Amino acid sequence: MSLTDEELDTQRAHYRAQTERFANAGFDRLGAPQFILDQAGALEGPALDIGTGKGITARALAGRGLDVESVDLNRDDQQVAAFLTADPELVRRIRFTCADAARLPAPASHFGCAVLVDVLHHLDDGGPVLRELLRVVKPEGIVVVADFSAEGFEMVSRVYAAEGLVHPEGPMTVDWARGFLTGLGMTELSVSEGHLHRVAVFRTPAAARVPPTFAALDRNGLINALDVFASNWLAHDGCWFLAAEERYGMETAIELDAASWRRFAAAEARRIMKAFAIPQGGGLEALQEALSYRLYSFVNPYRIEWSPDRDVLRFFMETCRVQQTGARKGLPAFPCKAVGHVEFETFAHTVDERIATTCLVCPPDPGADGHCGWEFRLVPEERSPDQ
Repeated sequence: MSLTDEELDTQRAHYRAQTERFANAGFDRLGAPQFILDQAGALEGPALDIGTGKGITARALAGRGLDVESVDLNRDDQQVAAFLTADPELVRRIRFTCADAARLPAPASHFGCAVLVDVLHHLDDGGPVLRELLRVVKPEGIVVVADFSAEGFEMVSRVYAAEGLVHPEGPMTVDWARGFLTGLGMTELSVSEGHLHRVAVFRTPAAARVPPTFAALDRNGLINALDVFASNWLAHDGCWFLAAEERYGMETAIELDAASWRRFAAAEARRIMKAFAIPQGGGLEALQEALSYRLYSFVNPYRIEWSPDRDVLRFFMETCRVQQTGARKGLPAFPCKAVGHVEFETFAHTVDERIATTCLVCPPDPGADGHCGWEFRLVPEERSPDQ
């Protein structure tokens, strides 16, 4: 339900009074966004403003000649922000969109820049929002992240306390965001402080060089290409093993295969974590996400289960193409348990060193029937006697 004219007038009066209280406390509420945007230099539109609030940042962006989309989950705040935007030129340039910043209704590479001002401290988990920026901001676009400095948080808390309110201050900080965004491949251009704010400016990665054939593929074509690549990868692994078996025999081939997987599984886990911003040491949740990005997911159907207390993660590869191929040729089940243990243990340990891996079933175990199952749990780190 929309706010009434009377409610909007009340909101405007409160906004003006609060702005004056901020000024009396030494904070220029309107000057802060200008300072923050100055740190980024020239910006290209359209601009994405995350966290509409009262529309101050959106108006500052539009005042620089940019078309702006301001996103917030609070419809009332957006209505108030639109009401406070009196300049017809700014009204023309700003579009207020009620949406979740972690799932933006925008195509990839749509925005020239994105700005988050005083948003992080409202978030319990900033990862999904920052990861979404990488998707919607064009290659080599600018991302600006700003939040109150320690002195700024003290100031705003005093102002809120005078109104009988408590100002939130969550776990997400600008310095945390700096680490997260550089982990996504963004380049940090500057870090500065001013107007009771800490500001970090980033450039998104350059566009990957894509061969023309693949650049022309639609979504279905790209998925089909992934399936082909995954199948070819698995076929190459099989060809390598057969060549080793023919030359050295089964026992030595399995030893070589285990050594190969010990190296590959670690490299695969690291690359997946870097590409999809999965945190090192993120526990079983991080492992679940990393497992879902493996090439195996395209060639072997799998399922993941959690224990009721979510302290144990179980992974089941329900169908194995290698075992299926062998069965069609009338061959006995391939004894992959030893190699599989190396593979899954190495992958899990790379994601988080605290994760212990147990094999539930895997050929040549009785009843494996061409599938395997693995269990993962966190093991507390041992403390030395003097700790």
